[in-house]
Amino acid sequence: MDLAYVTSIDCPAVFDSSVDNFFTADVTINNSSELVHSAQIIFRGYVCKGDALHYEFLHEQQWVLVEPGVESPLRAAIDVWLPRFPPSMKFPDGSEIIYCVRASVAPWHENNYVEKIFEVRRSLILKMPHEACYPVEHMVNKCVEHGSILHKKCDPINGRIFLEKTAFCHNEEIIVGWELNTEKSVIEHFTCKLAQLVEVRESHPSNYLATRRFVKFLKEQKSTANTSISLVVPPESLISISMSLWNVLVVKHEIVLEIKMQKRKKPVIFKYPIIICNEEVAKHKRPREAVPVFKRVQDVDDDSDDDDDYDSEDEEEETSNRDYSVDIEKLSVTNVTQSEKKPLERADVEVTFIMNSVEPKELRSLRLILTGEVRVGGLWYEFLRFKAIANLSHETLLSPGEHNFRFQLPFADSQYDTSILPPTLGDEIKYMIHASTVSLPKNFFQQQCELLVDRFIDTWAKEAYKPPYTEEYGATKIHLSQRCFKRGKHVIVALQGSEPRYVKGTLVQKKRLRVPNVKLDESYCSQRNVRIFEENIHRKDHIHVMHIPFNIPPSIEICYWNVLQIEYHYEVEITLEGGHTHNHSIPIWIGCTEDNLSVPAQQEEVIPKHSLIVDEPFEELPEFEVVLEDDIHEHPYWVERINTDTYYQN
Repeated sequence: MDLAYVTSIDCPAVFDSSVDNFFTADVTINNSSELVHSAQIIFRGYVCKGDALHYEFLHEQQWVLVEPGVESPLRAAIDVWLPRFPPSMKFPDGSEIIYCVRASVAPWHENNYVEKIFEVRRSLILKMPHEACYPVEHMVNKCVEHGSILHKKCDPINGRIFLEKTAFCHNEEIIVGWELNTEKSVIEHFTCKLAQLVEVRESHPSNYLATRRFVKFLKEQKSTANTSISLVVPPESLISISMSLWNVLVVKHEIVLEIKMQKRKKPVIFKYPIIICNEEVAKHKRPREAVPVFKRVQDVDDDSDDDDDYDSEDEEEETSNRDYSVDIEKLSVTNVTQSEKKPLERADVEVTFIMNSVEPKELRSLRLILTGEVRVGGLWYEFLRFKAIANLSHETLLSPGEHNFRFQLPFADSQYDTSILPPTLGDEIKYMIHASTVSLPKNFFQQQCELLVDRFIDTWAKEAYKPPYTEEYGATKIHLSQRCFKRGKHVIVALQGSEPRYVKGTLVQKKRLRVPNVKLDESYCSQRNVRIFEENIHRKDHIHVMHIPFNIPPSIEICYWNVLQIEYHYEVEITLEGGHTHNHSIPIWIGCTEDNLSVPAQQEEVIPKHSLIVDEPFEELPEFEVVLEDDIHEHPYWVERINTDTYYQN
């Protein structure tokens, strides 16, 4: 049994968005060793189907120190904004949204943890005043089964359809009324349905908002009366959700009114979006003068200015009627400082766009999405996702021509710990920024650029590499004053012994990328030689020095979302006078902060006493010419000899 291990973990069974502002968990850890251990507590949220993980959208980590020799209870808490979290639920295809908390003292790749599953419930109390409080009246003027340019065979239906309001709570009655007239056919019956539309985002590398859609009719009522029909919202109905964390879930509701007319095959269908919330909304008469009201499905706890996760389809309906266009010309990242503290804290994205218009026009929407992506083998997943939208007021008009707009990147917020973000690693780890002027579900981005992320802070793991280190094998000994070095400086190894004649040093990088799963996370491991340095030894006590490249990632033990681990080893191969070799593999730490080391001066080569050094006279050799005489013959091809004898003809 391990000397330090998690004995229990507990958390509330349900977190409610109307009550809770934190995810909390109580963890008990037994540490019977004499050392201080670090425990990692992770709150996870993911979409899966059985044991197959679709993607994670939450992986919040917290580290706590465990004192030696005691069994200590610990409290972990993270700040969350539950009105934006998708609720725990199952979908018709068998997939589901699950939340859990797990705690472990061992490294994540050992999968030695204790876990508990909990639920998230989301409530909706509309922010008032809201458009849904007012009655809706739809004037109907429709031709039924109109199959040509002539109205000779069509059957017109005229009148109005009305609802007292469009926001309802569970167990509340929805009344749909109408006053309709037909000229030729008689209305056979009316069918009213309450439809629930659920959209779940899929994980796809080429479409950031690809979704699966499920439609379910919660209630259905038929009537032959020509006045109204009513439905009761069932208690099992989901609340309306227009936005959620990472765009995981969208839930919409609508009233579907079908009018079946005699001698007509297909019914006439009218659809009216409604909102299902947790609190009854009082109906009001629409005021004579226009007043500002909320139109989006927005909870009272939502900030009215924070619409980063909202992709309104209503705004895009007017696109076809516009007589101007917006073209994004350039996308660039600015204000990234090369400091050793927080280089991304003030980073922003500058968008250069052109208004193609004759006169000043308003900028309806300029959207931005930032993703952190990992590609391991054939797998792709995201560990960071941020969206922003720029909407200017209707009174602000932009003149024709070129304009600039800056988006502040979110790395100044507490939810993104920039000190432990994984650095950019070629095609394996990337940070991509995409810009668009249309709704993101359309998946049309005019420009994109890459955000280069580096690491400038060392973690506490560096402390274990500061003491001196010595390895002795036979007649040779290697010594390091410390095993932590700064990238861009040098690895310094002292070789001691009288026999070494040749040394070969290899800086080896070992990399581990996380492959997330529902239960057991997997690893994608690789190894490469960063640099090789060889030299002959001409002195008794030799100091072997290798320069460390500056453009390599540092050693990484702790990482955001546990995406990456990087270890370095310095392999030393010493060839002795007799020709045999000694091999040493030394774990080292290549960090970002100063190592306080300087390259020592090499000792001069010691010449033995009574030795005489004689310079051989240099003499130019005469030109060499081969002359084939008659009595000399070349070797026949079938003769095998190992010397340069010449055959003479007898």
